[in-house]
Amino acid sequence: CSSDLKAPPKNSTNSIGMKFVWIPPGNFVMGSPKEEKERRDRETQHKVTLTKGFYMGVYAVTQEEWQAVMGNNPSRFKLKGEKNHPVEQVSWKDCQEFIKKLRNKDKKPYRLPTEAEWEYSCRAGTKTPFWFGDTISTDQANYDGNYTYGNGKKGKYREKTTPVGSFPANAWGLHDMHGNVFQWCQDWYGDYPKKDVVDPQGAEKGEYRVLRGGSWLNDPGLCRSAYRRRDEPGRRLNTFGFRLCFCLD
Repeated sequence: CSSDLKAPPKNSTNSIGMKFVWIPPGNFVMGSPKEEKERRDRETQHKVTLTKGFYMGVYAVTQEEWQAVMGNNPSRFKLKGEKNHPVEQVSWKDCQEFIKKLRNKDKKPYRLPTEAEWEYSCRAGTKTPFWFGDTISTDQANYDGNYTYGNGKKGKYREKTTPVGSFPANAWGLHDMHGNVFQWCQDWYGDYPKKDVVDPQGAEKGEYRVLRGGSWLNDPGLCRSAYRRRDEPGRRLNTFGFRLCFCLD
């Protein structure tokens, strides 16, 4: 990873056309304040410093990208005539296989983001429940619009994934950080620390891996920047996808 003051190029595209954007080092408050609606006890606020910048995937990994690397498509939502839907029904372990093959192909140190890197990237400098503010609408993300959050209004329930990039990007150029598919993180799931931390890597061991962001199936409270999900690393659901990141050597 790079901690140089001189920022590397803002954008990067790999051999199969995956786009990445540079996320600068910095600090933020991870978790949610006690007054945030629908917050969970496991979202204890703590200050995190990330000393190194990294490249984060602009989009979740698509079915076409998965097919190009793995030679198959495990997704439930193979929609005829529609391209660039996120790959889903992939486990944390499946993601590691994809990463291994893409690393060999591109000779770049691809990996899943840490939970802290994910939330830092999602928030893009914001402190509200969602990067676009205190509430959410189905014009901003793909989730179950039968449910509302805060002062929000009911909207569409699409009952399926939408092509990546269908909704506006956050201030750092990342699409679909809320909704569409849950995104696996590298970390073992564990309780948050009570004090300030630098470059956290999650629990040393555990039974579950972390997922973030909510999905097409979920109500909006589960799409909040701070919401944490955990599941077994071998579990495959049609709400589970991922995005990649990598550091500079």
